Amino acid sequence: MDANADNNPTTRFRASKLAAACLIIGTLAQGCAVVEDRRLGQVATDAEIRLDINKRVLNGTNQDLFFDLQTNVYEGRVMLTGAVTLPENRNRIAAMAKGIPGVRTIYNDVQVTGAGGFKNTANDVWIKTKINSQLLAENGVNSANYQTRVVNSVVYIIGRALSRHEFGKVLAIAKRTKHVSKVVHHIVIRPLTQK
Repeated sequence: MDANADNNPTTRFRASKLAAACLIIGTLAQGCAVVEDRRLGQVATDAEIRLDINKRVLNGTNQDLFFDLQTNVYEGRVMLTGAVTLPENRNRIAAMAKGIPGVRTIYNDVQVTGAGGFKNTANDVWIKTKINSQLLAENGVNSANYQTRVVNSVVYIIGRALSRHEFGKVLAIAKRTKHVSKVVHHIVIRPLTQK
């Protein structure tokens, strides 16, 4: 093989195309492994709601809340989580989600606290990762139907269980995970036939 082949622009271009193709195929294969039970139109509406909330956060008067807020939307139900130091900021966050088309319910789970910091954030990431991996591995649980957030060791879950049995499994996984202080859920139980 020619030693200059690695420096040849055509060879590098082909290699980058091959790498991109492998990445796309891998991503599609992962997406096929777990399928949500939300209709495609609802997924699009939920994404639009989340985008609208993010636009409002990035508005000049609300930019100070950008790092304090996480938003999850599932079937028009909005779960707001995060931590702020002032109660009025919690109220401002809830007001941003009001009046957006498609929003059915707003759960304002933003904590008013001085707690936080790197240690809490690292612990929260560990808890979320542990819960999500257990949901993915659990038989009888469609993990794609659940969105989780963890703030200061409190677990917040929004989504839909297809049965009481599945609902119980999801809560049990969250509650038994090490370092979890509390579980707050916004899970509805609704079989597929009642979409």
